[in-house]
Amino acid sequence: MTDTPAWEPTGYYREDCNVVSFMSEHGYETHDDLVPDSEAELARVWGDMAEDVGIRWDREYDAVLDTSDGVEFAEWFTGGRLNATETILDQWVETNPQRAMYEWVDETGDTASVTYAEAAEAVGRLANALREHGVGTGDVVGITFPMHPKGFIAALACLRIGAAYTQIFPGYGPEAIGHRLNDAGVETVITVDGYRRNGELNDLSGKVAEALEHAPGVTDVIVYDHRGETADIDGVTLHGWAAFVEGHDETAEPVVVDADHPALIAYSSGTTGTPKGTIHTHASLIVMGNKSAKYQLDVSEGDTFLWVTDFGWIIVPVWMLAGTPALGATTLLMEGAPFSPGHDRVWETIEAHDVNVFGIAPTGARTLRQHDESPRDRHDLSSLRILGSTGEPWDEATWRWVLESVGDGQAPIINASGGTELAGAILSPTPAVPLQPGTLYGPAPGVAAEIYDESGAPTDEGYLVVERPIPGMTHSLTSGDERYLEEYWETFEGVWNQNDWAERDEAGFWYITGRADDTMNIAGRRVTAPAIEETLTGHPAIEDAAVVDVPDDTKGQVPVAFVTVASEAGGTESLERAATDRVAEDLGSPFRPAAVHVVRGLPRTQTGKIPRGVLRDAYLGESPGDVSTLDNGAVLEGFPTRE
Repeated sequence: MTDTPAWEPTGYYREDCNVVSFMSEHGYETHDDLVPDSEAELARVWGDMAEDVGIRWDREYDAVLDTSDGVEFAEWFTGGRLNATETILDQWVETNPQRAMYEWVDETGDTASVTYAEAAEAVGRLANALREHGVGTGDVVGITFPMHPKGFIAALACLRIGAAYTQIFPGYGPEAIGHRLNDAGVETVITVDGYRRNGELNDLSGKVAEALEHAPGVTDVIVYDHRGETADIDGVTLHGWAAFVEGHDETAEPVVVDADHPALIAYSSGTTGTPKGTIHTHASLIVMGNKSAKYQLDVSEGDTFLWVTDFGWIIVPVWMLAGTPALGATTLLMEGAPFSPGHDRVWETIEAHDVNVFGIAPTGARTLRQHDESPRDRHDLSSLRILGSTGEPWDEATWRWVLESVGDGQAPIINASGGTELAGAILSPTPAVPLQPGTLYGPAPGVAAEIYDESGAPTDEGYLVVERPIPGMTHSLTSGDERYLEEYWETFEGVWNQNDWAERDEAGFWYITGRADDTMNIAGRRVTAPAIEETLTGHPAIEDAAVVDVPDDTKGQVPVAFVTVASEAGGTESLERAATDRVAEDLGSPFRPAAVHVVRGLPRTQTGKIPRGVLRDAYLGESPGDVSTLDNGAVLEGFPTRE
């Protein structure tokens, strides 16, 4: 890699983007000044950002930050009272009610648009119906939906009346859905009859019915008639959405709550143990959402925002429920599979809706590239100003392809890394900084991130940590404080450990190379699984790769690779030899995989990550646990095992 950045801010990005305007108005001389190195600076930058993004307070807060109970239980915006929906909805209903809050398109090409005024009316009716039915402060409502405006209406209605909600990915199996409903203490569920993905109808209400076997506390299910299917759920009171809200007033007064009042219970994917229920508040949801959307993704009033994702991922409430709508931008919801009915669906959608901010995980980008190397030759993508990604490390070839072939070399790739438990990013560039392929640049605005070695000393390769709290940090876990402290605060005293493995190069650019658990020690030398995977996918016949470490009597650990290949790849034996030779040449002979297995597919989590622990267990002949949360988990049947 050369010292010359692959992308540098010029023109608008250098002089007028949102973060530059914020710095100028609030007296931050350099971008590095946004990274606090004391508690006083931490309070200053978050206070300034909360003011700048226009959060509505019913009662102004007394202090931005209070760590008197320890940094592990930091309190934010103490004394402040608000309801997040007043920032998200009310301000725009008052100033521009006919602006589209949500636009929607499905696989068949059907479209719809919901204005802020229409959203407020729908939220009001559902909020009043829920309130009359006994739902309110202290309750948690379960919501599982495809990417459809009604799912967001349901979430906003819960927030409006002071209830929290838990969002659940509709692709999960019944047991995974039921576990989350039960763990969160849900009594009321809101869902749809069904939805289409890859051209097939998915019976979501039927899946919810099965899930309730694992969630005996659920008493009521509200079903939105999305596909005209009959919902049949025994043992609960079943409500059709239309009948449930009929006759209720369209205006619902917001319940004003304390800043730290629970708003969202968000669950981890659960492929490395029991899913963790993280707790986010009205203040954390709106502060983190607005801040990251405005300064990292440069969302502004009047923009159109599209992120290829599914309901359930943390970016949905943070950027698509809170951040983007609260900034007066339109959020475009693409229901169904991004590559159905054709592989140009994403490009057609961007062109048809003049999308300004577009995000996709690296895995999705690789798939797009496989089917169209030059999308700008057939589609007008000139509306794009910002490109975004999160979820997993990039390979350099795909990153450069997105920059040049999608963004025409002009739009920066804002690559963020954080987690469900943080409601936002630890590392992320803004449009005002230079970029190298795959980089996260450095700490996101307001985040005091660092890299530690095993002893807790700063280093250029090691554990990604956060040395001071941020508003999005979960307020404990649903399973209690003991697990919360053990998961995040036990490794380094008073410091949050994300358990990601990070690197900082000589030029100061930061990278995530994988989970700390995915860092292998091979014959006394360290290498990450993603580094070997990137080398393997550089082979023209290999489409995807996953690498795990397995025990070895001589070396302690050795890497084993699983790859998917093009149909015309040729003989398996010659491919395996060529793949291992490639790793030895690029990374060094000690890192040559002990075996390369060609498989029919690789499972991934909802966020696009490879569940390497699951693959390792399957290969070693051990139980991989509950794989119902995985995309393409069926490929584990007949998966290779060590002889």
